Amino acid sequence: MPHLTPNELVSIKELQTKYNQTILEIGASEAQLIIFQENIEKLTEVKKGLVSDLKTIEQKESELVKSLQEKYGQGNINIETGEITPAQ
Repeated sequence: MPHLTPNELVSIKELQTKYNQTILEIGASEAQLIIFQENIEKLTEVKKGLVSDLKTIEQKESELVKSLQEKYGQGNINIETGEITPAQ
């Protein structure tokens, strides 16, 4: 009965080991991709909330500016001192 040479047997075993290692690494990569995707989804939700907050802030700012313009007229406000310099 024929047998493989020692070198052929080593080559087959090396390829089998590399194959198994590669399959293992593919699985690990896939697991990392799943975790990254979950993190992306969480961050996307956080971003949506922040964008909503930003829109609310912009709306309140617009309302405040309108209110101040009605009270003091057009001008620039020094936010450190509260001094209003009328627009010319």
